[in-house]
Formats: sequence, C-alpha cells, structure tokens
Amino acid sequence: YCSVGGTWTSESDRNAKEHFAAISPRDMLDRVSALPITEWQYKAEPEGIRHIGPMAQDFHAAFGLNGGDDKHITTVDEGGVALAAIQGLNEKLNDRDAVIRQQSTEIKQLQRSVAALQEMVSQLVRSPSK
Repeated sequence: YCSVGGTWTSESDRNAKEHFAAISPRDMLDRVSALPITEWQYKAEPEGIRHIGPMAQDFHAAFGLNGGDDKHITTVDEGGVALAAIQGLNEKLNDRDAVIRQQSTEIKQLQRSVAALQEMVSQLVRSPSK
C-alpha cells in the first residue's frame, strides 16, 4: 500500500508469512553478479526518461520468484535479493580479510626466518672454520 506520506510499503510481518527456507547469500551474490542489468526506457514514457534494472524474465530465471509470472518483479523480491547479495559480499570480504591476516602472519614468520639465516651466514663469514 501507499502510506499517507506517499511511500510504498510492503507487508513484511513475520506473522503474515510461512514456509521459511534458508538461502545462501553467496549464491545470491553469484546470481546477482550474472544478472544482466541495463539502462532502458518504458515505451509508454516520454523520450529522455531512463531507468536502470534487470528484465523480469532474467530475474525470474535467476531467482524463480513471483510464481510463474516472468513479466513483473515485486519490489519486496528485488530488495530481498539485493540484501542477500550484500550479505554474500560481506561474507566474501570477511573471508578475504581472514586470508590476508593469515598471509601477513606467514610473511612475518618468513621474515624472522630469513633474518635468522642471514645472522647465521654473517657469523660463518666472520669466523671461518680452520
């Protein structure tokens, strides 16, 4: 419905929903990444009015939402997919940060090993064996 202030509001009360199923944010991110997004104009609008977004057919094929209707995208589904993809991106960034921390630790260990080996070589050069 449209609120008194003119904003579109979708029913989202948990009590109005059923058949909950977990989703994979990473999978959503992968599907969003593969989704063609274009700039376009509705045929019925005046020249110069442009929009950006996916085609309903592509969105339906990628996510299977909105039942059998592949001509429309509900705003609740578009928003939900976008939020899930953001979560997937956050997971990916957290994983990348963990890898970077691990690599940094390994680099520090290798630097200490190299410094120790350099010290050994210096000692051997300073006191050659007879």
